[in-house]
Amino acid sequence: MNPRLSAPAGQSETSIARNSRTNLIRTWAIGAVLAGGACLQAAPPTPIEILQFKPKQEGISASNPKVGEEVGCKVELIKGQDKGSGWLLRDGSGQPLRRFFDTNDDNKTDVRSFYQDGVEIYREIDSNFDGVADQYRWFNTAGSRWGIDANGDGAIDTWQVISPEELSQELVRSLAARDQAKFSALLLNANDLKQMGLTPEKAALWGEKVTGASVRFSQVSGKLPATNLAWLHLELGVPQCLPADQIGSRYDLIRHRRGTVLLELGGKTDWLQTGELVQVGSAWRVVEGPSVGALTEEDPTSTAGTRPFGKLDFDKDPDLRKLVEELGTLDRQMAQGNPTPKQHLGRAEQLTKIASKVKAEDRDPWLRQIADSLSSAAQGPNNTGEASAMARLVELSNELIKANPGTPLTGYVVFRQLQAEYSLRLMKPGEDFSKVQQDWIGKLNQFVAAYPTADDTADALIQLGMVSEFMAKPNDAKTWYQQVSKNFASKPQAQKAAGAIRRLSSDGQPYSLGGGGLENPGMSFDLSQLRGKAVIVYYWASWNNQTVGDFAKLKLIAESYKSKGVELVTVNCDQTAAEGLALMKRTPIPGIHLHQPGGLEGKLCVEWGLMVLPHVVLVDKDGKVVSGNAQLSTLEDDVNKLSR
Repeated sequence: MNPRLSAPAGQSETSIARNSRTNLIRTWAIGAVLAGGACLQAAPPTPIEILQFKPKQEGISASNPKVGEEVGCKVELIKGQDKGSGWLLRDGSGQPLRRFFDTNDDNKTDVRSFYQDGVEIYREIDSNFDGVADQYRWFNTAGSRWGIDANGDGAIDTWQVISPEELSQELVRSLAARDQAKFSALLLNANDLKQMGLTPEKAALWGEKVTGASVRFSQVSGKLPATNLAWLHLELGVPQCLPADQIGSRYDLIRHRRGTVLLELGGKTDWLQTGELVQVGSAWRVVEGPSVGALTEEDPTSTAGTRPFGKLDFDKDPDLRKLVEELGTLDRQMAQGNPTPKQHLGRAEQLTKIASKVKAEDRDPWLRQIADSLSSAAQGPNNTGEASAMARLVELSNELIKANPGTPLTGYVVFRQLQAEYSLRLMKPGEDFSKVQQDWIGKLNQFVAAYPTADDTADALIQLGMVSEFMAKPNDAKTWYQQVSKNFASKPQAQKAAGAIRRLSSDGQPYSLGGGGLENPGMSFDLSQLRGKAVIVYYWASWNNQTVGDFAKLKLIAESYKSKGVELVTVNCDQTAAEGLALMKRTPIPGIHLHQPGGLEGKLCVEWGLMVLPHVVLVDKDGKVVSGNAQLSTLEDDVNKLSR
């Protein structure tokens, strides 16, 4: 019997692969008849022979012909552009089903592709040509994962590419299987720490977190049922950027403080916290490990801290399952592009249906999501928001203020109402901008007083500082920023607030700036290299419409005063250098051009407390700040004075 066509009763090809590397080698080696070389002189494999090969990884929904339709399938010989050959299996309508290819002409298949509806969704790769798949990749509607199997046992040892959503799904699978090795593949590892360039002391601290994660995994897996455990939905907040110097890393680190997963447990639901997630390269990693239960803001008067909210019981109300599944479909559709206000409103309506079927004491996470969706629906670009969304958000806010005044949930919803109202007023034609700002300050003051410990209060204080700056009240701004630094020292906003205080107090102080080049990241620049020259420092991003006009003015000033010892240094704050380079090539200007990834949450922007872009700093010949908040309208006059 041909060994590639059979497996022991009751075992899948995946289980065979996990049990024995020898079986994997045999499976790939006998695939030589499907590849090129001399074997191509023989008859091609039949469709049934090709279809005998199953994906090594679980959950691959590749298309298969129905029983009896195999006779309509066709196998085609395909050849590479320079070398390599293999076979492509098509169904009766001509859609690709499988593609098995030999890339190096060694008469063994080393790439196997599986298709769904004519589109490749999964690929197995033998990159070192030893007869065993060592890489597994997911494409298109199947996601973006790229797993590495270093020892060839069929199990993924680490992920080269994985999104937060996919990571959370793998986390749930590892818990369902009680598979510590599967979970370990998701953890921050020694190679990641090396890539981050941490000092031994810092690396040891991160290592302790990861060790704790493994312990928490064991504890949580013991609490959850091994059967009927399924991933339903993931909620993530806005990612945060941790400056390199703050964590002692080679580069800034992007993280999520946590992710919240909705689990199904045999007809009921529960929440699972992922713990801290960080991005290393193109892969997200688990740092702290999972815990069971929804996480809400801590009530400072309670010793209980947090407690689970929002559980669902599918057995008591089967309609809930359908509602949650429909929510998942909506989320997948919205993830395909830029969601419209109408889609956000539809999501809010779906969440409202779910919340209406949940006990009052369990509605917290659902109501927060409703507030987020209504706020997004109300604030469509170019006044395209849904008017009914704003009305519903106000209604929800008023209901909570009446029923639960001063609670974290109420503060969460109220703040999103305030933000949406402010945004809409800014976009409304004919509004008195000064009046809008005054009203905004008043409402923020009320919010800070009513919810002094809410997570959003740190953002409210930052907003108060920003508005005070816009209204030319730097002392008021510093007072607000100082409250953030003092009362929310552990929050990311504290770093930005401290930077803003530094900026507002910078006139006459030494100014430091260093970084890599926009076009040449390997270039190392330090502002001290320009000592003896007056320097204009311009922070910018390609997405800001003001940048192009500013470039024209800066170019004129830089060229006019270069002979008088004036230099221009620009700092691009786009997420990637490519975005900044594209604009710079269209509208080139002289000077030294740096790049800082991470946008306004990047290292340089945080250190200088930049809240908006563009931003101009003027430095004198001694390296001291002349103006930490220079205005382009008066910049030439200021430069002229310095160059005399």
